[in-house]
Amino acid sequence: MFHRLLLVSLAAAFMASGWVTKVEAARWVRITQHKVDLKAQEELIDLRKARGSFIGFRFRARRGAIAIDSYVLDFHDKSKHEGDAPFRLRSGERTRIIARDNGEQFPETLTVRYKADSKTGRYARLEVWGLQSRRGRRARRPKEPVIVAVPPPPGRVVQTDSEPASNETVLIAGQELGREVKTGTIDVDQKLGKFKRVRIAVREGDLQLENLTVNFDDGSKEDFTAEKPLEANSSTPWFEIDSSKFIKNVSLNLREPTNLSSPTRIELHGRHADGWLASDGEGKSFNDGWVLLGAQSAGFVGFDNDVIPLADHGDGFAKIRVNVRGRAITLNQLRVVYANGEEDIVPVRSRIDAGDAYGPISLRGAPRQIREIRARYRSRVIDKVIDTKGPALVQVWAKR
Repeated sequence: MFHRLLLVSLAAAFMASGWVTKVEAARWVRITQHKVDLKAQEELIDLRKARGSFIGFRFRARRGAIAIDSYVLDFHDKSKHEGDAPFRLRSGERTRIIARDNGEQFPETLTVRYKADSKTGRYARLEVWGLQSRRGRRARRPKEPVIVAVPPPPGRVVQTDSEPASNETVLIAGQELGREVKTGTIDVDQKLGKFKRVRIAVREGDLQLENLTVNFDDGSKEDFTAEKPLEANSSTPWFEIDSSKFIKNVSLNLREPTNLSSPTRIELHGRHADGWLASDGEGKSFNDGWVLLGAQSAGFVGFDNDVIPLADHGDGFAKIRVNVRGRAITLNQLRVVYANGEEDIVPVRSRIDAGDAYGPISLRGAPRQIREIRARYRSRVIDKVIDTKGPALVQVWAKR
């Protein structure tokens, strides 16, 4: 009888303190289910779509075993929780509660590093669960995006902001030539930029190029002769052009028709006119001050982990944005690598249609010189509104 009275008294005391009420009020919510590629070694999972805030987290493996070497949970307030003890989850298993906090936290990203394990397959599904209180279910995530700062990798030699990496080439436009054609045209976006040199590169197929004509928007043109045939992943020499004019298009004449069995993918590359990207240069007078820094083509199969090299640009920029041409893409991640080796991670899980843009993104500590953009994306195979049969063109623009 005494023990029963003691248990009743203890229960009443706990309820009075609010402890029992708090536990009963909290519940587990699945934040995301992510298909992971265990051969990728490291992945960044976007958690910003999670509704509300959380007081704890845990992981669960589904449809395959997952060997995790370490992980980092980044939160909106720029705090983080790191776990570096390796563990292995068999299919259906889950971790204990992690990142337990009496406060409410808004998760931003989860970086997972996988451990080589012969007992795991190639793919699995990782579930991220959050423990959510009543207050957390009502909480609203702050609207402004948070960029996760990443220090330079240990042991890596980097350059200072005053000594940026040298790169001048910019992908201006891409085009697929049809089967068995002897002419082609590469259209250039209106007032995209002014260039002092251009060249043609072949990415897929061979090209028996005879001559090309650079047509400017004022109606003038310049003709050039190609010296030799182009194989896949090769390019012509640089052709010097009038850098005071905007390119409208480049027309091509071929010695022999293109391949019968498959289309030929070609690209137009250029080097900016002197001073175009400078803070006091002519580029600031067009496109509302936005200038093209670099571009790449996005593949169709899987997600490309691509490096977009950027043209030299003097004293840096304050904002960037990603423009898409040709067809829609799925953008998964952006890493902004500065000239001094520092990185900012911009977690993205977004479809961007052709003609649309993602951003603008304000750069930390602006103005900053950017060495390159590392992007994770793919062209969308199914796209009802497309301008091309080929892959999307992903452009990086910047503004001071």
